[in-house]
Amino acid sequence: MLVFTRTKHGADNLLKKLKQAGVKAATIHGNRTQGQRVAALEGFRRGHYRVLVATDIAARGIDVDGISHVLNFDAPGTAEDYVHRIGRTARAEATGDAITFVTPADEPIVYGIQQLIGKRLERCTVPGFDYGVAAPSYARPTVKELQQQYTTPRTVSQRWSQMLGGRRRR
Repeated sequence: MLVFTRTKHGADNLLKKLKQAGVKAATIHGNRTQGQRVAALEGFRRGHYRVLVATDIAARGIDVDGISHVLNFDAPGTAEDYVHRIGRTARAEATGDAITFVTPADEPIVYGIQQLIGKRLERCTVPGFDYGVAAPSYARPTVKELQQQYTTPRTVSQRWSQMLGGRRRR
């Protein structure tokens, strides 16, 4: 299983909880050295780790056959990130399951994902889960993350437009 989190801190906290539960897991994110990333990826590829927890930036190089499940522990920042994440289960025409945890605050991204992939995402609630409990502080985006999410251009055309100051190329 490949699990995506929004932040490095969130990845480390989730890894700690997985290990406490006896799950063999590793993490890949920007604060890990190249050697640590390679070791985690090789351990995951060889089956030493059943779960690899990653942030989007660090996950770009993950090309591992046989990933059966992708869990978006935190909703992705863009619809394109969602497609990139769940594509990890579809190597060499394989199939797998992708699960995304969402909150009401994630509705705009869910709508964007549905628009991009051209179909409605199946939704379910877990019986007995207490949906009234607030998320821990490390799971909430910081002000800086929110500013970056809503001000950083996400598509190539948006980046070009920003670089050109809104002017079109002629």
